[in-house]
Amino acid sequence: MKNNKPTILIIVGITGDLSKRKLLPAIGEIAKTGMIPSQFKILGVTRKSDIAIDDLLKNTSNKEYLRENTEFFQMDLEDIKDYKKLENKLGEIEKEFGSNAEYLFYLSVPPATSKRIIGLIGESGLANKACTKLLLEKPFGTDLESAKDLSSHIEEYFKSEQVYRIDHYMAKETAQNIIVFRGGNSLFKRTWNKDFISRIEVIVSEEIGIEGRANFYEQTGALRDLIQSHLLQLLALTLMDMPKNEDIEEVPRLRYEALNKLHIKENDSSLSVKRGQYSGYRQEVGNEKSMTETFASIELESSDPKWEGVEINLTTGKALKDKFTEIKIFYKKGSDHESNELLLKLQPDEGISFSVWAKRPGYEHQVSKHALNFSFKDHYSALPEAYEQVLYNAMNGDHSLFSTSEEVIETWRILDSLQKTWSTSNYDLIIYKKGSTISEIIS
Repeated sequence: MKNNKPTILIIVGITGDLSKRKLLPAIGEIAKTGMIPSQFKILGVTRKSDIAIDDLLKNTSNKEYLRENTEFFQMDLEDIKDYKKLENKLGEIEKEFGSNAEYLFYLSVPPATSKRIIGLIGESGLANKACTKLLLEKPFGTDLESAKDLSSHIEEYFKSEQVYRIDHYMAKETAQNIIVFRGGNSLFKRTWNKDFISRIEVIVSEEIGIEGRANFYEQTGALRDLIQSHLLQLLALTLMDMPKNEDIEEVPRLRYEALNKLHIKENDSSLSVKRGQYSGYRQEVGNEKSMTETFASIELESSDPKWEGVEINLTTGKALKDKFTEIKIFYKKGSDHESNELLLKLQPDEGISFSVWAKRPGYEHQVSKHALNFSFKDHYSALPEAYEQVLYNAMNGDHSLFSTSEEVIETWRILDSLQKTWSTSNYDLIIYKKGSTISEIIS
């Protein structure tokens, strides 16, 4: 349901890449649908004095709306006095609206600077306003301790309902439809447990390498870049209990409960975890001794009785043969000739596929495996881009797509011991060729 309360989106770092590629185009698309508040303003915060709006709108298709509804505000993000000036500017916009407005602070800035900005928003008094919301991009910390520290810092100034931690994978149509698919189809609703499912895999395979992100990736690696955030959140959606009475507001709590029961499989570490690095990575980052993983695969277990004994795998890698993101559900089978795979595809072609056996036409009894496919693009002319959904939900106060601090801390807790082990060991890194398949790396 559309929220028509006057709204000011304050993009801190509006000249950055994220704003130009994702945020401004997303607002333009929402405006096209008429689902944006009738009184809406973008206030772009920047250190720069001369900003040409058209330089920021090269990737948008609704330029006229964005030109009319975007203003810039120059300030020093390190100076508390400038936050008071920002508050005055927001007040001026509200006078134009003729009413109070919601403030959405979107921090489109490097993670290293966000903590200080959060503190100054709080110290200035802007966080005390009931109408203020804070939108944060990952990473939320770099390990368990830093995640706890950041969470405590945010809680000094903001209430939990004011904070929106963004994981754009959760805003993809297939991810949102996991709940609908599980709850709205009796076949899967009744078989979504250990009695019928033997294995769950969540995979993000990327064809590209680090693509000029050497400094970022050398400090991050695959475990922190994708498994800690996106893959564990998708897994939580897959394992969680269904919300009662379709209450979508229960989803963050249910995801947390699923994460709380997860741990890395307790067996020979060489069997339950794998890490790799594509050939040539060390030359790209200028570090011939780098142990940063560009590939990671981990086996998990859940202590939830509903999932006892079910194998769980999370895998991601760069410079692989194919590009795709998917959740695979393997059903138990009584014989090798039974079909058993359900595929939830998040990219590149969002949809659902279920494999079945069918008899081939002809006189002889010969069978072949086929897929029953549902693709969103075959039925809908357009899908909202993930950042459109993120911004729309934040405007409407819907937290179902956003991670809570408790969820974030749980994801770091799951990986804490492995992260410490990998930071101090150098014996188990697999060097793989660009264009390898996952099976070639882990075999």
